[in-house]
Amino acid sequence: MNKKNQLTFYLILALCAIFILTAFYFEGRATERFGQSFDTHLKSFKDAVENAVPTKVGDWFSESNEDQIGIENELIRRVAGADGALGRHYHGSSDTPDIQVNITCGYSRNVGAHTPDVCFTGSGSVQETSVETFSVDYQVLVPDPADPKKSVSEDRTATFKTAIFSDASSHYRQRVFWGWKGVGEGWIAPRFPRWHWNSNEPICKMYISLLEDNGYGREKVDTLKVAERFMQEFLPELDAILTGTYVLPEGSRLIPDDGSENVDAIPPAPVMNESGQTDEDDLSLPPVPDPQASAAPENSSGPEVKGPENELTEPKEAAGPTDKSGEDDEFTL
Repeated sequence: MNKKNQLTFYLILALCAIFILTAFYFEGRATERFGQSFDTHLKSFKDAVENAVPTKVGDWFSESNEDQIGIENELIRRVAGADGALGRHYHGSSDTPDIQVNITCGYSRNVGAHTPDVCFTGSGSVQETSVETFSVDYQVLVPDPADPKKSVSEDRTATFKTAIFSDASSHYRQRVFWGWKGVGEGWIAPRFPRWHWNSNEPICKMYISLLEDNGYGREKVDTLKVAERFMQEFLPELDAILTGTYVLPEGSRLIPDDGSENVDAIPPAPVMNESGQTDEDDLSLPPVPDPQASAAPENSSGPEVKGPENELTEPKEAAGPTDKSGEDDEFTL
């Protein structure tokens, strides 16, 4: 091999090495091979999703003890690529179906994938309808450019994908809506989400699910109209916090970054006296007589109470809070 050929060979080898190293660098950044990156917009999304989503939306309300905040399973969290997550069940009325909302936030390369038409069918559900585009118009209040102290109404349009899925083993049919939101953008549902955003761009993904038969075996409901009414109430609240610049007020965090309990959220302990009892339970003090109790007969056991099926039940010794855990007929998505 002459000198000219040697130079050509080494030049090609150097170019190949540069190409491989460059590809390795960008692949490492995309997959966080070199460590997890930090993004202030992503942290803002996480704080807002896990701490600031409203618990009451129009006629719907939720119980905080039912929330699923974050993803405890590390494997699922890594597969889903979710840095922040919230699963919330909104209870409706007798003629309004319950609604399940799931929001995850993370980088586009992860959160842009795993749509219901792929994940649900892969886990055994049947997709009964084709995927359609659903748009909803709503209004939000924004600062008036002429006078920042005032607010003006702004018209917005959100776009989601929707389809109906069923599960033969669970005997339910649910309509699911899904879409994404980036920093400074509205809710959209592009065909290829990971192509719409850069791989390192933080976004939020949301599922809104409701049963087709209202969950109680009654007649079918128009889930499209119900979802539209819910979104018109819900989306303005989300747009106010999912800006990418939202800052969580100090002391209101539910799950601190270090994983410890939120001390501010724990009620203060009762004041104890020298005997180790609370002031309310201090037996050293004479009891205060109750005039109503003294007027009642000594051996009165009280009236018998009718049960839920109009059956007589045993008289209760003392009145106290009842357990209503078996009254709610909820569904799980």
